[in-house]
Amino acid sequence: MTHPMPDRSQPPVRLRRRAAFALCAMLAAVPARAADWLMATAEPRVVPGQRFEVVLIGPGDAAQWPPRLAARIELPGSGAQVELELAAIGALEPGARQRHYWADWPGEITGVVGLTLPGQPGAHLLLEARASAPATHATANTETTAPRRDPQIEAIAPRAVLPVAAKPVAPTAISFHEPMYFLIGGKDPVSARFQFSFKYRIFDDHGVVAETVPIVRGLYFGFTQTSLWDLESASKPFRDSSFRPTLFYRWLASDPAERGSLGLSLGYEHESNGKEDTPSRSIDTLFVRAEGRYVLPSGTYIGIAPKLWTYLDREDNPDIARYRGYGELGLRIGRDDGLMLSSLIRRGTSGKTGVQLDLSYPLRTSVFSGVGTFVHLQAFKGYGETLLEYDIKRDTQLRIGVSLVR
Repeated sequence: MTHPMPDRSQPPVRLRRRAAFALCAMLAAVPARAADWLMATAEPRVVPGQRFEVVLIGPGDAAQWPPRLAARIELPGSGAQVELELAAIGALEPGARQRHYWADWPGEITGVVGLTLPGQPGAHLLLEARASAPATHATANTETTAPRRDPQIEAIAPRAVLPVAAKPVAPTAISFHEPMYFLIGGKDPVSARFQFSFKYRIFDDHGVVAETVPIVRGLYFGFTQTSLWDLESASKPFRDSSFRPTLFYRWLASDPAERGSLGLSLGYEHESNGKEDTPSRSIDTLFVRAEGRYVLPSGTYIGIAPKLWTYLDREDNPDIARYRGYGELGLRIGRDDGLMLSSLIRRGTSGKTGVQLDLSYPLRTSVFSGVGTFVHLQAFKGYGETLLEYDIKRDTQLRIGVSLVR
């Protein structure tokens, strides 16, 4: 008796069931993988100290494409990571499945490194950072083909070098406001003059208030302190300190990264030396300040910053307008990576003037955006070097030192 031969052209039932189950599992896993963001770039080479751009691809309905994203630069060998914030380019289109982002590449980071988004395993790039990138057809036509950047979004360079296990740092709302420096010199007496200044954006981009009323994103609180420290007297006292808390709104009419840009700030400022009785000085003002900047083809830029104010309170010094007036003019010319000359000019209603000149040059480049080390020379002549001595004229005071923000 012969037995029929099994049909080997068809897999057994159990094998077919396993294959079907595996196929279903693979299909079920596809949406989960598709939900990850992918990162791409047209140019894998970046230039230290210059801008670079990437494209993020993903489901537009789920991603929401935030205007800022925290990213990481992974340094090979050392295991260190650098936190970087990416800023969106252009307006968000409804239902878009991709968006362009940009940032400034840190000047100190060179070689082949990785760029990743925390929590998005598909968003990973290998980039080569070197002194110069070869010109390509894509880069040659950047001005005509690149999307326009959102003027309200400012990219922030890396803030810290972290170990591999560290959690990503959330974008900070604190930034620099006015120049920060420490200088020594002058005469009658020899003194140190120093200033530090910060501003804080009150409403975060992703907060409930900012998403409901987007216009509040331009509201800031600022604080600046300027002090004169007597280094010649035996007890080394502080001659005077000026404290200036400020509440203001800042509006950018154009992108600061473009050749020509314009910004406008208006708000309330209190200035006081923090003393009581006879040496007390304080004023309250409402102000408006414009900031214009034009970059020449050589990379040198010219800046102008007029500021006007009206006094709300000047009881401690009722005649201060005769020496300080109702406005000041700031001028600046130079390069961000080179020599910079700036001036601040005030003129009172009685013709009394105060003029300050600042000349600085970078000593090194820093990983922190807007921060460096600069050799700084300052000259002041006239009235108003301190709030306490607003009506005392000073001969030319020359001081030299370093600045962190200029």
